[in-house]
Amino acid sequence: MTSIFRKNAVTWSLLGLMFLLFALVFGPAPALASDVDAILADAVLYEVTEDMYLKDAAGNFVTSVVAGGRRMAVAQLSGWAKIGTPLCPSWVVLVVPDAKRCALNASGADDLSLVTGTGTLSGTFAVVVQGDNLVDGPEFVIMTGTFKGDADLSQSLAGVAPLGLITNGVAAIDANGDGQPDLTVNFRGRFRLPFALDEAGGHGKPRRDRDAYYLDDEGGRIKVRDNERSLGVPTVRLEITF
Repeated sequence: MTSIFRKNAVTWSLLGLMFLLFALVFGPAPALASDVDAILADAVLYEVTEDMYLKDAAGNFVTSVVAGGRRMAVAQLSGWAKIGTPLCPSWVVLVVPDAKRCALNASGADDLSLVTGTGTLSGTFAVVVQGDNLVDGPEFVIMTGTFKGDADLSQSLAGVAPLGLITNGVAAIDANGDGQPDLTVNFRGRFRLPFALDEAGGHGKPRRDRDAYYLDDEGGRIKVRDNERSLGVPTVRLEITF
């Protein structure tokens, strides 16, 4: 473990100097949003798009839910990690002095039983910082990696609560860009699925122009903010803790 951390420290230092030169050429990146600390998690990802499929017990694709079936989906996610966490090393401040987070892009897939609401998930991710265009989103890759874990969306699929869990999560981080993991960390996650309310406070019909909410761990409501929407549509929020 000591050799791994030494290797990472040297690599991150060299990369940090490279990104510092990169920033001097293109100018300083803007300070990141001040709402980072509002969410008590080390990293947060939002489901930007999702392609979902249904299968029967024999593994055949079907067009509706069937007994013993499965739900499979592939999603593209984007979000951030707080500075000083495994996905946002402290040397990032050499590039963005006021940074409180790094941007994350991920592609993930899950495979869930519609009987139990449980299954597995896995995918890849990239840690990015601002590149040569200070107007659009970050895109300059500084680290990549893979992740996997066990997923439990039984409460959501059963209509009990719009929540889900990731347990036994493992992220393998490639800091050197050689395709080999330099650091492996454990994590856990919490899915918060958006929902709408009607005027009486009951389950409401979802619409793009109306308020939406997440459920907190105590049963209260968290209003979905404008920056938690994708093309105006409320997104699933995934909170990661290392």
